[in-house]
Amino acid sequence: MSEEITLPKVRRSQRERRESTMAKLVEATIDSLREVGYAATSVKEVCRRSGVSHGGLFRHFPSMLELILAAAEEVARRQIAEFERRFWQAPLEEPSLHAAMRMLRDACRTPINSVWYELLVAARTDVPLRTALEPTIRRYYQAIRTTASRLPGIDSIPAELFETLLFTLVHVFDGESLARVVLPHPELEERRMELLVGLIELLQQRRA
Repeated sequence: MSEEITLPKVRRSQRERRESTMAKLVEATIDSLREVGYAATSVKEVCRRSGVSHGGLFRHFPSMLELILAAAEEVARRQIAEFERRFWQAPLEEPSLHAAMRMLRDACRTPINSVWYELLVAARTDVPLRTALEPTIRRYYQAIRTTASRLPGIDSIPAELFETLLFTLVHVFDGESLARVVLPHPELEERRMELLVGLIELLQQRRA
């Protein structure tokens, strides 16, 4: 009978432990914002979800607002990474501007994107949140702009209209995502997409 081999435990460095704890707190905050909303995302709720003590939370984040901002940054990072992964690995067809539009709409409908909706609605009346969130949103919008500028076919859109068109699409799909939670209207949503595609095709034709 062979003897069981016990491997020695690898001790994590202080930096690794710190990063692991911070990741747990950020993940718990994202989940809380997504599942129970901004108002219910308290220190107690995040600590319960993460398994980190109150003291542990404040050792890594000076305030709950700092943790909320870290969660927002992480959501933005994941959304951009997932969009790029899905677009450039689209298996059945050559990536196109229209495919990108549909993927952008899908990104707005993902559960994790509801974190942004929670924060934006809360920031309307929460001045400290609104002030702190503005730089994060600016960076997120810049990342969206940079990603979109690399998409194939984007050069057929007049440069002076690119940013206006891009964020018009983002805001249309954001509004659509919020409204469909209460009143889904898939047929109208598809007609809206056809209309938007048609408008972009018209711009491309005029450019040509």
